[in-house]
Amino acid sequence: MSKEFDGLRANLPGTAEPDDPARTVVVASDTALRSLSHFQRLAIATAALPVSRRELPNLIADTIYNFEGEIVWPNGTPYGLPDVDDAFGGEGAFRWVSDFIRFAEEPPRQHPQRRVLQRLRLIDLYFRIAYPERARLIAE
Repeated sequence: MSKEFDGLRANLPGTAEPDDPARTVVVASDTALRSLSHFQRLAIATAALPVSRRELPNLIADTIYNFEGEIVWPNGTPYGLPDVDDAFGGEGAFRWVSDFIRFAEEPPRQHPQRRVLQRLRLIDLYFRIAYPERARLIAE
């Protein structure tokens, strides 16, 4: 995990251990999500999940909406949860998930487009809540 993230985490009120359900989780910044290495590691972790591409948004929604802790931006301000169905809405989103998972095998040649950052942030947030240790590896 970046030193910047560790410093922010240490300064957040209510930040607790990864197994504490009331801990504070910091969402990934746009810069982190647009990093090729972060993007590919996120694809690798997503490919390893035992869910179908159609079930991924449901898994994400169940996890983030049932999270009891606080979710904040890197600067510490509260993160307003978007509607997962809107972020992943439409048949094209399922195709996008399949295409995204392919980057687990084939490294991306360009940075992710800004229009998909909300989807990437939700996937990343899922790992930060459900698998904090794996999320640390993704963010390295």
